[in-house]
Amino acid sequence: MLPNRVKIVYGKLRGLAIFGKIQPSMGLLPRIRGKVYLNRLGDLQVGKRLNIIGKPWGTQLTVVKGARLTIGDDVMINAGVGIAANVEVTIGNNVMIGPRTSIFDSAYHRIDSLDDGSQTAKRIVIQDNAWIGTGALILPGVTIGRNAVVAAGSTVTKDVPENTLVAGAPAKIIRELTIHDGWVRH
Repeated sequence: MLPNRVKIVYGKLRGLAIFGKIQPSMGLLPRIRGKVYLNRLGDLQVGKRLNIIGKPWGTQLTVVKGARLTIGDDVMINAGVGIAANVEVTIGNNVMIGPRTSIFDSAYHRIDSLDDGSQTAKRIVIQDNAWIGTGALILPGVTIGRNAVVAAGSTVTKDVPENTLVAGAPAKIIRELTIHDGWVRH
């Protein structure tokens, strides 16, 4: 069994190998544990101290040609998460994403014969200090506000205001949250 310090260094070296040299300091590099599948044909920008867990389920990040995926500082992406950027997905700082969550900015297909396909992909924004619970589904065109919490198993089809808790399918506001200035979710 490897000591914890060795595991951390190993995870950071894997982050360096997958994402490239992002920051000059070892402490700021992404940390990868388990399997991470990266399909990058478009623009991928990763902030400091990204933490990705890819076990027991692999995590997949996809950025198609011409698309952009931006991940801020101190972001935690848990096991089994799938993020696909066909246009643009932006994840702010201090965001926590629970296991088996799906974030797709495209429906990938037309709904019926009258649909011209122009609205299948729309930008997704997850603002700073948001928490996305286990098994949530974030659909195209959604903005999740600062400090917002998306409850486990929720399907987000509309914008989520800042400082709110949403839940359900489709997600609805459950209550407003009290968040003091400068408070960071851990």
